[in-house]
Amino acid sequence: MAALRGRLMDSGVGRWCRALLRDYAEALRETLRWARRRPMAAGAALASAGGAAAAVGTVPDRRSFDAALLDAASALLLLPPNTRSAAAERHVQRLQRRRDRGQLRYRHLALLAVLYEEPHDAAVALYGARCPHVRPRRARLWDVGFAGRWWALEALRRDCDVNDEEFAALPAPLRRVRPGELRSDGTERLRERRARPAVLLPPGRRRRGGLRGGGCGRGGCGAPG
Repeated sequence: MAALRGRLMDSGVGRWCRALLRDYAEALRETLRWARRRPMAAGAALASAGGAAAAVGTVPDRRSFDAALLDAASALLLLPPNTRSAAAERHVQRLQRRRDRGQLRYRHLALLAVLYEEPHDAAVALYGARCPHVRPRRARLWDVGFAGRWWALEALRRDCDVNDEEFAALPAPLRRVRPGELRSDGTERLRERRARPAVLLPPGRRRRGGLRGGGCGRGGCGAPG
């Protein structure tokens, strides 16, 4: 066994493996020395490498896009036609038509994924679909997948219950509301006050804030004394 091991170590493959291990060990020692000299840069490089690894691991696949498209279409169908966003509805319908025709292509680009459009289905054997000199070189980009989500569909679903066409007749300054102009707390308090049940007072009890000097008391209604 020892003779076989010595024979392997003295062979060309053994010498190549020893040289490779020495190179890796020297590179590791140089990296550790550089990290001791510049700890901030080493921490930034380590954080960047960790972020890149996390991004690679969370790139969405094609099935996740189909599921996100189905969720967006279902969310729009649950809304009344006069309140759903017309732009979001048109975008989702275009994506569904192109998906049914087989024109959507998915491509994984290490840190992210893109979904773009091709003029023909992948199974089409036409000359215009196969020849690279005739096929259009520019493809329309529909969505970008990063960090486990599809960002274009996510942005459309954020305000899918706001129909901008309802406010088209308003002046331009009134079409957009800034966050400071919402006053949602006061509106919520008014809604809660309006939803309270009415309280019926006894017949002989005088209402607070009634008429002074005249009004109805226990003895009935009379003129001011």
